[in-house]
Amino acid sequence: MSLCRPVLALALLVILPLTGCSADAPGREAAAPAALSPADFAFINRLTWGASPADVAGFQRLGRQAWLDEQLRSADDVRLPDFIRPDYDAKGPGPVPIGQQIVGFEANRKAMVAHTLTPGPDGALPDFRGDVRVIRNNAADRMLIREIWSADQLREQMTWFWFNHFNTKMTANVIAGLSMEYVEQAIRPRVFGKFCDLVGATLKHPAMLIYLQNTLNTARKGNENYARELLELHTMGVDSGYTQADVQALARVLTGAGVDLNTWPPPPPPKDGERDGIYVFTPGNHDKGKKTLLGTVIKARGPEGINEATALLCRQPATARRVSDRIARYLVADDSPPALVDRMAEKFLQTDGDIAEVLRTMVASPEFEASLGTQFKDPNHYIISALRLAFPDRPLANMRAVASMMSRLGEERFGRISPDGYPLEASAWNASGQLNMRFDQAALIGRGWPTLFVVPDKPPASGQNSRSVGVVPAIQEAIMTNGLYPDLAPETRSVLAEAKSVSEWNALFLASPEFMRR
Repeated sequence: MSLCRPVLALALLVILPLTGCSADAPGREAAAPAALSPADFAFINRLTWGASPADVAGFQRLGRQAWLDEQLRSADDVRLPDFIRPDYDAKGPGPVPIGQQIVGFEANRKAMVAHTLTPGPDGALPDFRGDVRVIRNNAADRMLIREIWSADQLREQMTWFWFNHFNTKMTANVIAGLSMEYVEQAIRPRVFGKFCDLVGATLKHPAMLIYLQNTLNTARKGNENYARELLELHTMGVDSGYTQADVQALARVLTGAGVDLNTWPPPPPPKDGERDGIYVFTPGNHDKGKKTLLGTVIKARGPEGINEATALLCRQPATARRVSDRIARYLVADDSPPALVDRMAEKFLQTDGDIAEVLRTMVASPEFEASLGTQFKDPNHYIISALRLAFPDRPLANMRAVASMMSRLGEERFGRISPDGYPLEASAWNASGQLNMRFDQAALIGRGWPTLFVVPDKPPASGQNSRSVGVVPAIQEAIMTNGLYPDLAPETRSVLAEAKSVSEWNALFLASPEFMRR
């Protein structure tokens, strides 16, 4: 690239948007954009993973309110284009229940530790670690496919948001094997529902119980780890008024909630307990004594006591405010407007934590409207929005390459080790080193990086090499035809006018300040 980093460094000092070199011949004026106001584009761009031609068409067909209503629908179908659906289905959980697979993995892990692992018919030892990685990678790939091509863009944004809020480290053996089930069964179906239902689903999911060590929390030997994070991160928030005594009481409420990694199919639940796959509540491990949480006596015992305590936490004003603040930081501004958070929290309490209604309150606010186009994209939003713009109707055969791009930018899917999730603020992602790495990814996408189109571990077809499968995307044509990014700054247009090729124009645009924001 002839312009590359020096021009980018200059461009990053300004607030950007597009100039006139067409996708076929840099320097030639392109067709006028379709009628889409800057405000409408910014609205679409914020509530999707990045505006695409399909989003524009749907918005223009429905209008703003009906388009928002459609995005907030709670149906559990998968709306993907036909060209990518086979790839999505191929990465599904398969015919063997995930619980059965996990029990098998755990048996092999124990046998490996005991040096009793038995070779298979081919003489090779079972590669349970490799099998777990396949499940984890497939889970990440399915998330990425939906984020890039799904028609339900707000649902996919909120799926990532809630996974990050209820983060579990998906790198350990058993937990990694549970990643797909955790995302697709515990989180995605509840992203627009009642917050308490979402907390309950994550609370009883084996991935969370193992990750935050509630499997070690028994009446005989307590473990406060999960109870502390449930209060500090998942619901009320630090400095919200709970005490160490509340942490201890909640830990006692949670005793007995664990997993059974030894038995499949699942036996009947124990008396006064419950079981769902490998999740099990064992009454013998439960502290049956009196517990007072936040000044309230938890009357029930066992699973019902957990439900009672969860409802108590979810209905706290501190929880309403913390959750509203987190959503506003994600979808409005790093410094969430206090008056908006107050109104969202009020709606949260009025509706018993109805997430969709809280989102409607946020989207209808003047603060939301005023913030459009100002939020700096985190690495996930940056890579996904670039791919949505570059390849809206072309499948990417190598989703591992997409995941690798995100890892290089510091936001590996399922890779956050600590329970607080990845940071939402721009300050975590806007340092000069990050911007330089983004330029590298912009160059790869802008030239149609062949690796994106090559099936991993599969040789190219006869007469085909890795270089021949890449396709330089017509980003400028998509922008001008569909009215995307209608307000490019003069400085941006000037930089883009100097591009010597389509791929260079693409890279410069994807590295521009306008594209860095949503």
